Amino acid sequence: MIYGIILAGGSSQRFRRDTPKQFIDLAGKPILLWSISTFSKIRDFRKLIIVLPERWFEFGKKIVLSHLEDERLEFVVGGSTRTESLLKGLMFVKENYGVQDDDVAVTHDAARPFVKCEDIVSSIKMCEKSSAATLALPATETVAICEKDMIVSLTDRKRTFIVQTPQTFKIKTFLELFERLTEVQRASLTDATGVFVMNNVPVSIVEGGPRNVKVTTELDLLIAEVIARTLSE
Repeated sequence: MIYGIILAGGSSQRFRRDTPKQFIDLAGKPILLWSISTFSKIRDFRKLIIVLPERWFEFGKKIVLSHLEDERLEFVVGGSTRTESLLKGLMFVKENYGVQDDDVAVTHDAARPFVKCEDIVSSIKMCEKSSAATLALPATETVAICEKDMIVSLTDRKRTFIVQTPQTFKIKTFLELFERLTEVQRASLTDATGVFVMNNVPVSIVEGGPRNVKVTTELDLLIAEVIARTLSE
């Protein structure tokens, strides 16, 4: 079975507005609706699990249901961190549907509104060959490794990628690998791929695109508005 998990549980601390960014209007539609609507077009998913912040749970659920009719929609209260929210989504699957060896989760940040259907499908197909896959964009600029505001090394641009979502993986494998991590390792996680990398399990790359932007700042929102208007024309 394949499950889609949309992570919309953040509080948007870097986004200086009273309303979390996932609920802000983007060309006539709340940001989180863009990616949820795209996932809804793919019939391979058994369930589409939307992880929402506790404070905004009923508000977010009402927004989604007022815009989209899909009998596969499920809603889960998120945690205080992205990792906690992801785990809550996965545990919802495990507790309600059970997890078999080949069951797959396709996890995506609601703050990336312009994910393409074909990229989601490609991620699923890649995960059939490996335990995990992630969208990633080849770096176009040199990335510096710094300590105390000083550059200590430069990365090889040809080997450097900007990690995006969706990130797709075998659920059972993820949960088993997560249990092996120390508390320090768990605290350092920023996305699902870290669980595999820290356990020396390869993560396959599906090349993403520049359109798959993440809305983190006000400038990102301005860029997203331009993209949204172009797609809506």
